[in-house]
Amino acid sequence: MNNDSITVFKGDTSRLKNVIPIQERVEPTFYQKEVERIFKKAWLIVGSAEDLIEVGSYKVVDVPPLKASLLIVRSDDNQIRVFHNVCRHRGDKLVHDERGCKKSFTCRFHAWTFSNSGNLTGVTDSTQFKGLDKEKMSLVEVQSEVWENIVFVNFDKNPSQTLKEWLGPIYDQYNGFSANRIKIADHRVVLNTNWNLAVNAFCEGYHNLYIHKNTVPDYQGGKTNPKRHRAYLEVGEHFARYSAHGNPNHQATPAEGLLFRHSKPMFPAFTHFNMEDLPPGVNPSRFAQWAFDIMHVVPNFVIGPQANTHSIMYFWPIDHDKTDVRVMRFGFKSDRPSDRIAQAHSITRGREVLREDLATMETNYQGVVSGGIPYLFLSEQEQLIQNHYRAADDLLRDNGNQS
Repeated sequence: MNNDSITVFKGDTSRLKNVIPIQERVEPTFYQKEVERIFKKAWLIVGSAEDLIEVGSYKVVDVPPLKASLLIVRSDDNQIRVFHNVCRHRGDKLVHDERGCKKSFTCRFHAWTFSNSGNLTGVTDSTQFKGLDKEKMSLVEVQSEVWENIVFVNFDKNPSQTLKEWLGPIYDQYNGFSANRIKIADHRVVLNTNWNLAVNAFCEGYHNLYIHKNTVPDYQGGKTNPKRHRAYLEVGEHFARYSAHGNPNHQATPAEGLLFRHSKPMFPAFTHFNMEDLPPGVNPSRFAQWAFDIMHVVPNFVIGPQANTHSIMYFWPIDHDKTDVRVMRFGFKSDRPSDRIAQAHSITRGREVLREDLATMETNYQGVVSGGIPYLFLSEQEQLIQNHYRAADDLLRDNGNQS
């Protein structure tokens, strides 16, 4: 660790490597191993319970690496369930619209009908089906669990770990962090890049001083931390997280100054508040000039807690060279016009910062596949990236031994 670093480091770093051979990881054969040994075995985030408030509400979500369409629904018993979005008759996609609210779903192919609990309730011309047992023809359910309003699934019929075991110590550290928040933005873009490289782009703050110099030049660090080292950095088995240092001398733009006088501060402004109001996992070191956290959940998700808002980022591989990036932003509930305008301003600023991040991903991939960079050489401030590859290698090795 450099003597000018403010970072508090936590977790077992003994197996992290700062030199990562990268070229084999962007090959098609390596990607197939990742699909089989990581994405078919890991707990995966597929949505937010915020989209499923009412009984009967549903959302259709694609999981590209597994070529799966999922139907996430709050059934009549008020439970969130996840099904393969596939009719049990001939395998057609059951629900084609993205979201809605229904008590039942009828396949457009032959009009078989299923309840929002997944039960087969109606078969057209049913007397022509010999041996039909409706109770055995329910929609195929996927293992799922809701954690802090985030919906997780596992495609393994017998997962080796529960979600609590997968998340480990952080499972109980975020109680209520997303309470009373609503989705305020939803972005999606498909990039010509490898999913690992896309995840890596959000797992360090080393780039902030350079990539974001035009949009948010002074929102982090400040005079006491000019290199913008993380205030806190922790690695775990299936997670890693850091806390960013907000700049106490940030110069608000005229719009920020006006809007945040009449609303709660949001990105790129940061507010001071009672740390006791935070669950222990948010700003875990209780750093006084805290701006936000970044938490990487293995394999391909990033959660960003912040005062008054948070984000969830997905990096779904479509293939070894194509990634579906999805970003959801959440903010506090309010009907006040001043709050709505302030949130819209924050969304716009955040979107422009996101575009700067996205701009590096395709060129990063081009540099790797060209053979111009045989390995990544990473700093201590990039330990989340180091941990990403350590965790991926563990899953590739362990699941490979089991198969």
